[in-house]
Amino acid sequence: MSELITYQCELKEGIHARPAGHIERLCNTFQSEVNWKNIRSGLQGSAKSALSLVATDTLLNDECEIILSGADARRAASELTALLKKLPQFEVAHEEESQVPAGYLPRSLREMQPSFIQGSRISGGVAIARPVVVKSLSFDDIMARAPMETRATAEEKQALNAGIEALKQAKLDILESKVGVEHDIIQAHLSIITDAAFQQSISHFIDNGENVWRATVLAAMDFCEILKKSSSKYIKERTLDVLDITSQLLTTVYGEHSLPQHGLNLNAASIIFADNLTPSKFLGINKKMLAGMVLTATGTTSHTAILARSLGIPTLTDIDFSTLDLQPQQEIIIDGNLALLATDPDEPLLRYYRNEMAVQRTMQQQMLSSVHQPAVSADGHRLEIAANIASVEEAEAAFNNGAEGIGLFRTEMSFMDRETPPDYAELAALYTRVMACANGKPVIFRTFDIGGDKPVDYLNLGEEENPFLGYRAIRTYPRYRDLFAMQLKAILTASSAGDAKVMIPMIASVEEIIWCREVLEAVKQAMRKEGLPFNDTISLGVMLEVPSVIFAIPEMAEYADFFSVGSNDLTQYFFAADRGNPQVANVYDNYASSFLRALQFAIDEVHRAGKWIGLCGELGASKDFLPLLIGMGFDELSMSATAIPGVKHALRELNFAQCRLMALEVLALTRSAEVKAALQTPAVKAETQKSILAPEFILFNLDAEDKNEVIKKMTDNLWLHHRTDCREHLCDDIWTREDAFSTAVGYGFAIPHTKSDHITDSTISMATLAHPIIWGDQQVDTIFMLTVCKSADSNMHMKYFSTLARKLMKEEFRNEIKNADSVDVLYNLMTRTLDV
Repeated sequence: MSELITYQCELKEGIHARPAGHIERLCNTFQSEVNWKNIRSGLQGSAKSALSLVATDTLLNDECEIILSGADARRAASELTALLKKLPQFEVAHEEESQVPAGYLPRSLREMQPSFIQGSRISGGVAIARPVVVKSLSFDDIMARAPMETRATAEEKQALNAGIEALKQAKLDILESKVGVEHDIIQAHLSIITDAAFQQSISHFIDNGENVWRATVLAAMDFCEILKKSSSKYIKERTLDVLDITSQLLTTVYGEHSLPQHGLNLNAASIIFADNLTPSKFLGINKKMLAGMVLTATGTTSHTAILARSLGIPTLTDIDFSTLDLQPQQEIIIDGNLALLATDPDEPLLRYYRNEMAVQRTMQQQMLSSVHQPAVSADGHRLEIAANIASVEEAEAAFNNGAEGIGLFRTEMSFMDRETPPDYAELAALYTRVMACANGKPVIFRTFDIGGDKPVDYLNLGEEENPFLGYRAIRTYPRYRDLFAMQLKAILTASSAGDAKVMIPMIASVEEIIWCREVLEAVKQAMRKEGLPFNDTISLGVMLEVPSVIFAIPEMAEYADFFSVGSNDLTQYFFAADRGNPQVANVYDNYASSFLRALQFAIDEVHRAGKWIGLCGELGASKDFLPLLIGMGFDELSMSATAIPGVKHALRELNFAQCRLMALEVLALTRSAEVKAALQTPAVKAETQKSILAPEFILFNLDAEDKNEVIKKMTDNLWLHHRTDCREHLCDDIWTREDAFSTAVGYGFAIPHTKSDHITDSTISMATLAHPIIWGDQQVDTIFMLTVCKSADSNMHMKYFSTLARKLMKEEFRNEIKNADSVDVLYNLMTRTLDV
C-alpha cells in the first residue's frame, strides 16, 4: 500500500535540524518507508533521517512529494499531514542583532581617525583583552589523526553502537537541566546522533573495511557536502553541528584525549580567534574569561552565534585573521556594536574604549543598584513589576533583576519535548524550588497551555483546521482531568512554601472557571485526606485572552480572584489576526483605539468587582506604552527579566496623576497613527519636570585629553542621568555646530550648544578640566554645554547662551569659577547666575 502527500514548505528557514527532528521522530513510529522528494532541487531522502531531510534542501515555498509505502501507509500519511501543518508552530525564532548602518561611526570615534578592521556583527558589546588563537579542527585534520588499526567488522560496529548509546545518554542527561537556546541546540545535536541515515552510512563504511574513526568522518563529510550545496545560509551553517557531533562521537569511542583541545583553558580575559567554534567547544569555555570572539567561518545563524548572542559576548565574523600579527600580550579591541576590530590600538583609542566600557558598567550598576527598591511612581503610586518565566533559572535571574513576583510561569515547558508527561513528584519539586527563589513574593503558575502554537505529541490532540482557535489550554482539561488535577496538586504543594497562585489560560466562559474551581476543591479534599500541607486560600485567576471575558467579568469575578491580560493573544483574538502572520501584521494593532478602550473597559470592570488586574505580554515592557498602562489603572505588569530594571527606573520618573490625564486624552483618539504619535511625543509623556541645572551635570576637574573627549564624556554623563536615549546622535548634533564655528569664547571658556531631538530634558552641563586643552585655536579649561530640546521654548537656547557670554566678560565672574574648589560651590554660583 502506498500514499502520496504533496507539501509546500511554509518555514522561513526551510526544513532544518529542528523541524526535521520532529518529522524524523514521527516517521520512525511507522512501519512504512517515507521518501521525501524536493521537486525544485530534485533531491530526495528518507524522512526517517533528519540529516537526509535537511539534505533535500527544502526551502520556503518549495513543493515536495512524499511517498509512504507499507502496511500502515494510510495512517502514516494522515499523521504526517497533521504534523506538517503544525511545523510553523514548532519554530523558535532566533533573532539576529540589528546591524549598524554600513559605514556609520559615531562622530566621537570618527574624530580619532582610528585604524581598524571591519567585520560583520554576530553579537554586540565592547571588550579589551588579549588574543588567543584557537586551532579549529577540520574534517581533514580529524581524518589525519585516524588510528591505522582496524578491528573485525563486528567489533567496530559494537564499538560504534556503544559510543552512540553513551553519547546519546550523555545528551539526554544534560537536556533535563537546560532551557532556552542551550536546550534547543542539544535537542538538535541529539537528532544527529540518533539519525538513522547517519548511522547507516557509518556502518556502510565499516562494512567496506574502515574503522569507526574513518567511517564516521567519511559519513559526516558526505552529509556536509550535501548541506553545503543548499542555497539556504541557515542550512549550510548546520555543517558545524555535524562536525561537532563527529568530534564528540570519536572522543566517546576513542577517549577524550584522542583529539587535541586547543586554547580553551583561558586564565585571563581573552578574545578568541578561530576559523569556527563548535557549540560544544563554546559551551566548554570559561565564560568569565571570554571577553569576545572573532570567528572567520561562522555565520550569524550558526548555533555558536546564537549562544554568543544569548550570553551577550561581543562576536564578529567575516574577518580573515590568518595574516594578522596577533601578539599574545597585545591588548586588542573588539567592538561588536560597530563590528570593528582594532589589533594594534594606540593609547587614545584604548583610552576611548576604556571609558566606553566604564560608562556601560556604570549604567548597568546604576540600574541594578535600585532594582530591589519598590516600583513606585514619582508621586507615590504603587505598581507591581513582575517577571514572565519558564524555569528555575529564569526565576533566579528575574529576582536578581528586581522582580517583585512572577506574573506568569509558563508551566507547559515542563510538558514539552518529551515522550511522556511529567509526574507529580517532578512538578512539585520544580514548583517548590521556584517558591524558594521567590522568598515570599507571589508566583502565578499558569496551568499548562498546550495545543494551538504549543502541541505535545503524547497527548494526541488530533488534527485541526485552525488550532489557535481550537482544542487548547482549558478546553483540553476535561479530557485530561487527571493530568490537570495532578498539576494543581503540585502547585498546591508548592503553596505551602509561599504565595503561590493558579491562573487558567484561554478561559472563555464562566462555566469553565466554575469547573476549574470544582477540580481545585476536589484536589484540596484529596490532599487533606493524605495529610499534605497546602494554602487553603490559594488564589485562582483568569488569563484574559479571549475577548468574551471582557463582557463577563462581573459573573466571573464571583469565582475568580484576579485577572491577567495576555496582551499578545488578546490582540490576535480581538482582531482575528494571527500574530505570526506577516500578511496581516497591519491588522494586529496594539495602538488601535478600539483595543485600548477594550482594555480600559476590562480594567474598570475588574476594579468595580473589587479584584486586581495585571498584564503579562510584550506591551508590559514597552517604553511607549508604560505611561498609558499606568494611567489606565493596571495593578501589575509582568515582563521578561531583562526589561525589569529599565521599567522600574522609568516608572520612578512618571507622575501617576499626569499619566491618568494622558490616558484619558489617548483613549479619546480615533486613529492608530494619532495614538502612536501621542505616545511618542515627549510633550505628551507623563514625566515630572526636571531642572535644567543640577549638581550631577557639573563635572569637576574632568580628566580629558582633547575637545572630542570632553564632548564625549559630557554627553555620556547626560546618558547616565537619563537625559538622552541616544548619546551618539546627540554628540553628532553638538559637533554639527562645532564644525560651523568653534564655540570657544575666550578667557579659557567654551560654550558648545545644540537644539536637538536627542535630548529628553533641556540641560546645562559644566566641566572644569584637570588641565587645559586646545578648542579650535584657543586654550580652554572650562566648558558650559547647552543641550536644549527641540520642543522647548524657542528663546531658551539663546537666553542661556547670551547670559553666559555676558557674564564671562566680567573678570570677577571668571575668577569665581577659576577659584571654585567643589561641585557645590560651582552649582550655587551657576544657579544664581542663570536664575534657575
